[in-house]
Amino acid sequence: MRAGTGEPDLRAPETTATTVTADTAGRQPRTGLEKTLGDVWSRVLGVPVGMDDNFFDLGGDSLLAAELVASVETGLGVRLPRRGAAEFPTVRRMARWIATRTPEEAAEHTLVRFSSGGGRPALFCVHGMGGHVLVLGRLARRLEHLVEMYGFESVGRTDAARGDRTVPAMAARYLRHLRRVQPRGPYLLGGYSMGGAVALEMAATLAAEGEQVDHVLLFDCDLRPPDILAIRARAVEFVSRALGIDPPVRAPYHELAAAAAEICRRAGGAGLTPHEVSRFAEIYLENAEALAGYVPAPYGGDMTLVHTRGGTGDGARGAPGPETYGWGPYAAGGRLRAVEVPGDHWTLFSTHVRELAEVCEAVLGPAIGPTLPRSS
Repeated sequence: MRAGTGEPDLRAPETTATTVTADTAGRQPRTGLEKTLGDVWSRVLGVPVGMDDNFFDLGGDSLLAAELVASVETGLGVRLPRRGAAEFPTVRRMARWIATRTPEEAAEHTLVRFSSGGGRPALFCVHGMGGHVLVLGRLARRLEHLVEMYGFESVGRTDAARGDRTVPAMAARYLRHLRRVQPRGPYLLGGYSMGGAVALEMAATLAAEGEQVDHVLLFDCDLRPPDILAIRARAVEFVSRALGIDPPVRAPYHELAAAAAEICRRAGGAGLTPHEVSRFAEIYLENAEALAGYVPAPYGGDMTLVHTRGGTGDGARGAPGPETYGWGPYAAGGRLRAVEVPGDHWTLFSTHVRELAEVCEAVLGPAIGPTLPRSS
């Protein structure tokens, strides 16, 4: 998350993925809208698509997600959020949203629900430095038997709106959305990369208000202030990697406009615009600056730092762990546990998502008690 780091290539294959398909009835469209959407999905993904088949199980990635949204918007004349494949991972759910959407709710929405129903406890996870949540999709699928997973997305990632400028401001916004889903604790929180700092602030705020936080999961989170100059120098490359451009586009930040156009050209039919790519890079830098100015909140609750064997790629000396990544003060009281998994910051949610899910299951299982509220 510091210099030279970013978030995983959202197109990286999950080598251990298990395809889950619906029964015959679940595969058939029930309305004309579902039939039209199913045809679009099949054309974009290149495979037959059932109405309840999951986008990620069908080989979906970040570029295909962008292409799918663009194709649906063009074909149906509707406006979808760019996170559409994350929040509406099946044809049936996308059709239901289109049929019942309201512009006001869509504009305010920063909380993405990856799974629903079943009365499971909710796990609320905060985005990494890039602000997107699509990277959480595969983990959500692995944990859907245990929790209903939500992801908080940065404000203004693809439009002109300015994002929250500080970690406490992000935490306050996300807590407002969290309470709409689950008004009272106990809570389960998570954060990836710089999102760990936001999750920490959220947990401290909830605890100060007398709410119970059962556990905070920290996914490869570096709490040290980032090197802003180095982050700025790598912003274009970060966006390229996050969008699956290989080899990545490398350019100085002051050439962002031209670099964004090149990224769009190399992304082909993904439906991206240079403005959206530029905003992605700008949010990345804005979130880094928010972390740089953050004074960590005191918090004494249970936390697990899941760190990768390869680390965050910032050249830090020593084995990855609480002390290396600035979490040492929270480990002193014995409430912070560190667990190492294979891979690095870029492969945690893709190639090594199975190992990550196993750690999450081991941690969340004991934390989920019979009295833990279920999401509404």
